[in-house]
Amino acid sequence: MKHTYQISGMSCKGCSKKVAFALNGIEGISAEVTLMPPEAIVTMEKHVPIETLQQALSAAGDYKILMPGDHQIDKTHDHNAASIKVDLAAADQKGKTANLGSGKYYCPMHCQGEKTYDKPGDCPVCGMDLVQQPVLKQTTQYSCPMHPEIIRDQPGACPICGMDLVQIAGNESSPEDDQTYDRLLRKFKIAALFTVPIFLISMTEMIPGNPIFKLMELKYWNWVQFALSIPVVFYATWMFFERAWRSVVTWNLNMFTLIGIGAGVAWLFSLLALLSPGIFPDQFKTHSGTVYV
Repeated sequence: MKHTYQISGMSCKGCSKKVAFALNGIEGISAEVTLMPPEAIVTMEKHVPIETLQQALSAAGDYKILMPGDHQIDKTHDHNAASIKVDLAAADQKGKTANLGSGKYYCPMHCQGEKTYDKPGDCPVCGMDLVQQPVLKQTTQYSCPMHPEIIRDQPGACPICGMDLVQIAGNESSPEDDQTYDRLLRKFKIAALFTVPIFLISMTEMIPGNPIFKLMELKYWNWVQFALSIPVVFYATWMFFERAWRSVVTWNLNMFTLIGIGAGVAWLFSLLALLSPGIFPDQFKTHSGTVYV
């Protein structure tokens, strides 16, 4: 069975699409909705009460469905309605404070569809004040240097190789970029703060009559180096080990694989030499009996 209903509350093509989507969402109904005239042709497998149709439209927006012959004032097309006046007043006030030379303008009644205008003024069809379109903020995007098909809306690591995503050329820098830079700079400073003493301790072993050995024996200095290496390995450079692990799991081997394996094996070797020096041959040991770490 087929019925024709009047629909009030529609003011544009978008409204008619919403009404059609709402009606077609009811089981056993196929609906065709037109804006001019504002009506819906509904085909039903079995009779559906108009209350059910109205309930579906109410969920979609401020729309009313009427039987043929019924009449209701469509306030969306009444330019003198109070709601329209309020919207126009707000738009006019906004237009006065906005930059008149920027943005696009459109008719709130969509008399000419999606047509836009470069300057404020009146709609050439209905005479209503044109409303400025909201200016959308440009989204900064990031991509992997090795895998350009990876594009994200925020900085991070490439899911394939683990490299830092870099900002795509042409996009302005964002606060996220500054946060990433600050975080890496902080980790670099911490790594340098703890690594420089380790380097100095290890290199002074080559100086005859090393003065630091007068303070403590070499085996104790090895423990100092171990303590200094903990924040470097487990905080400042931990991200490299995470990326190395990800590259092995995904089998996308890269430079992080080399860094993770090389640095990880070296640190574990030094730890084993510190805890169990007796398992190493004499060729690995210093004159004081400790293993080079």
